[in-house]
Amino acid sequence: MKIGFAGAGGVGCYFGGLMSRAGFDVLLIGRGEHIQTIGRQGLQMVDNGERFRVEPSIADTGHPVSLNQISELDWLFVTCKSHQNDALIGAISPFLSEHTRVVSLQNGVDGPIDLAHRLGRPVYGGLTIRFVSHITAPGRVENDGRGYIRMGTYPFGSDPALNGLWAEMQAAGVDLQFSLDIRRELWGKLIINNGVNALCALLQKDCETVFSDKSTAALVEQMMRETIAAARAEDVHLTESDLAHYLSIISSLGPVKPSMLNDREHGQPLELDAIPGAVISRAKQLGIAVPVTETVDSLLRFELRNS
Repeated sequence: MKIGFAGAGGVGCYFGGLMSRAGFDVLLIGRGEHIQTIGRQGLQMVDNGERFRVEPSIADTGHPVSLNQISELDWLFVTCKSHQNDALIGAISPFLSEHTRVVSLQNGVDGPIDLAHRLGRPVYGGLTIRFVSHITAPGRVENDGRGYIRMGTYPFGSDPALNGLWAEMQAAGVDLQFSLDIRRELWGKLIINNGVNALCALLQKDCETVFSDKSTAALVEQMMRETIAAARAEDVHLTESDLAHYLSIISSLGPVKPSMLNDREHGQPLELDAIPGAVISRAKQLGIAVPVTETVDSLLRFELRNS
């Protein structure tokens, strides 16, 4: 089984690196200095303090001849940011074979829908959680936490193909879990992301700092409640017990920097459309107000326009 990761950033390199270390056939797809460094020197990983180096195959979208390898993939995990879909998916889609199964591991709730539209095929829904992984230098990725993948057929259900993938992932030491209602799981993660990701980026503070202050913790909870309300636009009904569960996850995150804060610090585009934008668009469909989410989103957009 050959497995690819399109968007070889922190998430793609983390899971691809673990599988490559276990001896599996892995293809990392990207462009620029990071992917070129991996091609020359291998991928340097620091996983919870443990350092190791692996040599996965690479495909550089800046060099189309290398993209022929994509046709050999059995599974392709799309791990790029959603605003990178135009460039990355446009580059690789001509090389995908009919037998390749595609999984969205993107933030937000629109990944499987957008990718299915772009590729003209069903796309599995998936999410990652309980870890933070960032590129710290070209060809180098550092990870804190023990991440896992949860996935299923979108919007719900399962199929036999997942069993073979599960066996491969388990053998590589990757925790793969299945969900029979992956759309609900994606909204669950959006509750966390909308609660802390944009606010941390706006305030330029880590999760622990934001959640330990009563005033900002109240904003976090309100943004989570607004996400729960917006989920009804897709017939996803979340409860107070779900809110309590996700609040407990946030309270245990510690001083981690969520992805939007990390992107802002490095001058990268933010996933505003995928995270607060998804909540705002669904709220408009329902005709309900999500004032805190709209305010944080507007302030971040203002900051970016004027920075």
